[in-house]
Amino acid sequence: MRFILLFCLSLLFLAARENPFKPIIDNTVLPVTSNKIEKAPPFRKVTVQLPVDARVLTSVAIYYQSLDGSIKKEIVAIDRSVDWHNPIVITQAETEKSRKTKSPKQAVSKTESSVSKKSHKKPSAGKKPHRAKEKQSVAASSKTVEYSPLPFVSLKFEKHSIRIVTGDEKIRAFHLTNPFKVAVDFRRKAAFLTKHRTLETPPFKAVDIGNHKGYYRVVITFDAPYRYTISKIADGYIISLR
Repeated sequence: MRFILLFCLSLLFLAARENPFKPIIDNTVLPVTSNKIEKAPPFRKVTVQLPVDARVLTSVAIYYQSLDGSIKKEIVAIDRSVDWHNPIVITQAETEKSRKTKSPKQAVSKTESSVSKKSHKKPSAGKKPHRAKEKQSVAASSKTVEYSPLPFVSLKFEKHSIRIVTGDEKIRAFHLTNPFKVAVDFRRKAAFLTKHRTLETPPFKAVDIGNHKGYYRVVITFDAPYRYTISKIADGYIISLR
């Protein structure tokens, strides 16, 4: 009797797990988390306005929700210079494979809508003024703005630089913040009232020229802080933005 009892106990000991409280793991089943997965609307497009001090886009971090409901992160390296005036547009492109797998009804409806749009289009003669307007807008955006308020100094505003045409000597230059301004003093004994002009060509907002004892000051107001250099050129000085 004792032998039978010991034999049964040994069988129970061999069949028992090391930790009876540890759950059995089944690799064929996805892990279940307490994160609630909600159905989100389909992604179309997102526009992001960059901060005014953005100059180089180093990377983009994408946070997404995975199958188990956890939040994960994917970082994409970019390292490209950007113009903060232009927003970043994030969209999801349609691949060639997804276009081919669409149902025939969707393809037919798309072709019908495209044919109807083409039939309602005006003759080709109506396209010419639209193209002319586009060319004029491009030319206007790249045009140099000139300002000549006094006979001894004039300014030429280009995309990323200001050319100050003058034969007078530069005494000093400095900048102010909030709003960001660059001031340049030139040596000359003159008498004139303060000159002001509002500019609508980013990154320039305004220019002021004021008279002081023994010199005059050119002040340029910008739409954001910039790094800049002032260099001597043949007909004056140039302020280059970076």
